[in-house]
Amino acid sequence: MITMVTAIAIPLLFVYFYYVTRKEQKRMYHQWLQVGNVPAESVVKGTIIAIQEKTERYYGHYLLAIIDLQLEHGKEKIMARMQFPLTESLQKPTFSIGDTMVCYGRWGNQVFLFTTYQTVATASKNLAYNIEKQHLPQDE
Repeated sequence: MITMVTAIAIPLLFVYFYYVTRKEQKRMYHQWLQVGNVPAESVVKGTIIAIQEKTERYYGHYLLAIIDLQLEHGKEKIMARMQFPLTESLQKPTFSIGDTMVCYGRWGNQVFLFTTYQTVATASKNLAYNIEKQHLPQDE
């Protein structure tokens, strides 16, 4: 009798834990793909004074590419981070020290997380994202 219970219970436990693990893997995969989607709640502007690129493990074999930029605006220094899932089709943006840029994202744990950005030359041409000039009402 005990061997029959064992013969049924052990495979059921394996099937249950396999199901739970697969469900968690799917959930983590979708979260991993969404890491780079940061809502544009705030705007930060500054000149890049330091760049650091690294790779971190997110879950299992899912990796994140992280670019940390240290921005300087006046006397204030801001740490801005761009992170995205590391895939084969990934084309990482290139940044250079001395570039002035405007980042759109949100604050989290003393770090500004961003996905979208513009260089100041591009931002000054685009009135919708221009933060240096006063917005003037347009005549109809």
